[in-house]
Amino acid sequence: MRFSGKANVLITLFLFPAAAVLLIGCSSAAGAPVPTLIPLVESPPAPSPIPTSTTPAPKPTATQVPTALPPPTPQVAPASRPAVIAAAAPVATPAAATEAVSAGPMGKPGGSLRVAGFADIPHRDVHQSVQEALTSMGPGLAYSRLLRLRTGPESGQPSLRLECDLCESWELTGGMDYEFKLRPGVQWQNLPPVSGRPLVADDLVYSYNRLRTPGWPNAQLFSAIEGFEALDPATLLVKMASPEADVLMALADGHSKVVAREVVEQYGDLKEAPVVGTGPWLWQEGAEDTPMILTRNPAYFEQSVPFLDQLEIHVIKRSGLEQSGHQERLAAFLVGQVDVILAPPPQWRELQKSGAQFDSFLSRQSGTGVLLSMNVQSPALSNREVRRAVFKAMDPWDYVDTVWSGQGYASVGVPVQTEDWLLDRAEMRNLHFADPSEARRLLASWSGGEPVNIQLTVRTENFVEVYSQLEERIAEDLKAVGFNPIIRRLNPARFNEIVWGENKDYQLAVGVMPPTSTINSFLLALLHSHGRWNISAHEDRKLDSMIERQAVELDPVRRRDQLKDIQRYVLDQAYLFSPVTGSSRWVFTPGVAGFHPNTALSEYIYWSRVWWEK
Repeated sequence: MRFSGKANVLITLFLFPAAAVLLIGCSSAAGAPVPTLIPLVESPPAPSPIPTSTTPAPKPTATQVPTALPPPTPQVAPASRPAVIAAAAPVATPAAATEAVSAGPMGKPGGSLRVAGFADIPHRDVHQSVQEALTSMGPGLAYSRLLRLRTGPESGQPSLRLECDLCESWELTGGMDYEFKLRPGVQWQNLPPVSGRPLVADDLVYSYNRLRTPGWPNAQLFSAIEGFEALDPATLLVKMASPEADVLMALADGHSKVVAREVVEQYGDLKEAPVVGTGPWLWQEGAEDTPMILTRNPAYFEQSVPFLDQLEIHVIKRSGLEQSGHQERLAAFLVGQVDVILAPPPQWRELQKSGAQFDSFLSRQSGTGVLLSMNVQSPALSNREVRRAVFKAMDPWDYVDTVWSGQGYASVGVPVQTEDWLLDRAEMRNLHFADPSEARRLLASWSGGEPVNIQLTVRTENFVEVYSQLEERIAEDLKAVGFNPIIRRLNPARFNEIVWGENKDYQLAVGVMPPTSTINSFLLALLHSHGRWNISAHEDRKLDSMIERQAVELDPVRRRDQLKDIQRYVLDQAYLFSPVTGSSRWVFTPGVAGFHPNTALSEYIYWSRVWWEK
């Protein structure tokens, strides 16, 4: 196909204030408006055949949202949340209970750890906020959940591997319901008005029903669950409304905390009430503008942990024109005021040059970071070969190394259970990226050798160095293969309207991922043809069917293979990918040991595993 003159392509590059996105301050609920993106907190069989047609994508048409998704006919994902719900019965039905209690960690007791926090808490009601300072670096540390994420030196990342917190085992019953046996001997913290009484299953029923109060920020976490029932004091039944392969992740989410009925009934809510949980830490009342203090719970149900006597959260916020507070937190670390900070790429580079002594840990969290997507309804990008030329012009691994200081990795962006659910680098790079010669050939075959104008639209609010550098690198790489990049900048409101709104008016968008924390919330919101965002604006029945099939697949091996096929298909169609999937560099004082943070799903149990070697 040949054209005379210059073809025009619009690229939207949206920049946000943080160096990466982590600890997303939002659950995977889909009933919310356009997402508020939270800055970095300082979290097989052969693949299915892939069509190679280059015909333009058809324009989506409105479709009635069904109440069921009978396979194999693809249907519309329910609008109330990003998940497929009623389909064929789940395929995996364990015959026996799953025992998932990890062996206790080993460490030395004693000492205090000073952590650089990032924000003051709005109040103390952990069910009425999604703020991460409250959830995972504040009063929320005093609470337990039914399930949690595994953490430790043996747990690779990214990871959504689950283990019991308040339970000792679970099993699938009746086809799709879950029955949990609670740990024996769990007691509420010995504080009034609960005063150390035993935990019972009714406590979980009460907490979950409170959490799903209509209009509350995390109400949609349990949208696939019909209800909860205490079969006896030690047994909880989770009754499913429809099959959902990610439902256990909702129960492990850091916002799914178990709270005490007595406290709510006495105080009306938890906003100014005493903090009473069953977790490893006791919240200590303190004066305003002083560190948040948590002390070891001596009656915690896991023996020996926490190892530390005390955890101090020193809130260090931005001053003056500094946009994020990262520089102030780095300064506090260098002078010994805190023991642990998060170091985004600019601060990491500065720290490496400082001569200071420190240790570090790189935490990888899928489902966060930077997302590049293409609007297939735009004239040029309706052609798959042009979209492939965009991909092949780029070397995202070079972006990670040179711009992000190694803090990230290239992927499709979807959250994964374990790292072996990702496509490996060799496969992605060899087939889809880092081939400018092929990019030039593909583009020239479409444009007839004429330059293709590309407009990069940049979100201007809270500009950050690494994003401006990424913009420059993308523009350079596109120009090198025959595109003609022209930069345009928009304010945040206009950007949200044209990229995330229903009437999309962009062609190529690059920016921070929207808040998705599970496999289904990503696939069904971003990649399903009728997803809440469907950021590529495609109508792809084959992809929809693949997404719906994995959404109810309970066998982890089959689901892993299905997810890999989806990733291959998405890259082959060149809909979207993540050039820099989220990673966070934790920096800490030498002598801090046992620190292996996994911040996916707003996890926080890792603080109880930290100890001082010296």
